[in-house]
Amino acid sequence: MILSRRHFIIAALAGCARPASAAKVAQGLFITNPARPLPEIDIRDNQGQAAGMATWMGKPALVNLWASWCLPCVAELPALDRLKPMIEPEGMRVIALCLDRSGAVGAVNTYARLGIKNLLVHVDHDRKAGEAFAAPVLPTTLLLNAQAQEVARFVGGAAWDGPESLALLRALIAGKKLDAAMGPPLVRPTANP
Repeated sequence: MILSRRHFIIAALAGCARPASAAKVAQGLFITNPARPLPEIDIRDNQGQAAGMATWMGKPALVNLWASWCLPCVAELPALDRLKPMIEPEGMRVIALCLDRSGAVGAVNTYARLGIKNLLVHVDHDRKAGEAFAAPVLPTTLLLNAQAQEVARFVGGAAWDGPESLALLRALIAGKKLDAAMGPPLVRPTANP
């Protein structure tokens, strides 16, 4: 099911702010079977150059959908930044896709504030990724095979630089069948990063 833009925004806010009255969204690792191709959307780097799915082909990828206003999203960015130099030499791409209205400016400012050194800036130029990728809340992380097809997704914040995550990503790189029990632990931010 694809969410309308209005429902996506409401769901995203509920997932990040999570007031007591908000409907709960299941979190954790969910396997996509069969693998699903993603719709092409306009993704740019901080120079305005195309940096979308055509550039992701040939290697498995972790694509994290985040926004600077989403506390769990910002809290997991440092783990993704630490993960990138650990896992990319093994054959996996790590992509943090910013969904901010401010585009690259919001991503660059957030990276500077957090001391992010390894993640490249990727922005959803037309702000359609959340809806196009059917992300119920932020953060949502898509795991893609080498053909840029979704094979699994993780809903919620995760410890992406921990041993469970590395085992999951190494299984994806090796082309092994993924299982929901392979998911990394959920993490909740304890303070404003």
